[in-house]
Amino acid sequence: MGGMKLRGGILLNRRWKKAVALIACCVIIGGAYAGWSIHRATDTTLVDPIAVPSTVQLQSGDIIVAGGVSLQSRIVLSMTDGNRYSHVGMIHATPEGLFVIHAAPTGAGDGGMGDKVARIPLSLFLSERGYVAVQVMRIKAQQAEALQLAQDACDYAYAWTEQNIPFDSQFDLDEQDTMYCSELVYLAYRQAGLDWPDTMIRSISTVLKDGPIIAPDAFTRCEALETVWQHSSEREKS
Repeated sequence: MGGMKLRGGILLNRRWKKAVALIACCVIIGGAYAGWSIHRATDTTLVDPIAVPSTVQLQSGDIIVAGGVSLQSRIVLSMTDGNRYSHVGMIHATPEGLFVIHAAPTGAGDGGMGDKVARIPLSLFLSERGYVAVQVMRIKAQQAEALQLAQDACDYAYAWTEQNIPFDSQFDLDEQDTMYCSELVYLAYRQAGLDWPDTMIRSISTVLKDGPIIAPDAFTRCEALETVWQHSSEREKS
C-alpha cells in the first residue's frame, strides 16, 4: 500500500509539473503575441506617408492637427477621451517650402529637434510619425484680416523657435517658459489678437495630467476655424 501511495504521489507530482510547465508556456506565448501585437499596432513604418495634394494651397498660420498609431500618439489620445488627433502645429510657408512649427518631445519625425519648440519640413512632419488622420484649418474672417492675423500668429510662433523654448512635459497652462503643441498654437493666435472661446480649455484627470488642458482636437471643434483639407487613411477608418 505504501508503494502505491508513493507511486501515486510521484505521478501526481509529475502531472502537476507538466500542468505548471504548460501554463508557463501559454503565458510566455501569450505575452510574446501581445508584445508583437502592440509593436505592430504602434509600428509607424507600416503606415503609408500622407501627402498634401498639390491642389491644396497652404499658407502661413494654417493649423494642422494629426493623429497616428505611434505609442506617443496613443498616450496623448488616452488623455483626451480617445479622439483621433494627438498633435497640432502651425504651417509656415516660405520660398524654401512648407514647414510646421510645433512643440514636441524627442521622437520619430522630430528632425532631431525634439523637446522644444521647433520648425521641421511638412513632409517630415507627415511621413515619420505614423499619422493616419490629418486636418488643416484656417481662421474664418474677412480675407485681409484673416491673412494678417494668421501671419502675425506665425511670426510669434517662429520667434519662439529661435528662443529654443523647451517642451512642456507637464502640460501646464499657467506658465509659458515651456510649451506643448496645443499651447503653442493657442498662445500664438492669442498674442496676434484672436479671442479664443472658453471651450478651447477643458479640465481632465488622468495619471499624466490633472487640471486644465488644451487638446489638439479642440481646434477641430472651434467655430472660429474652417477646414481647408483633411485626410483619413483606411487604417484609421478600420
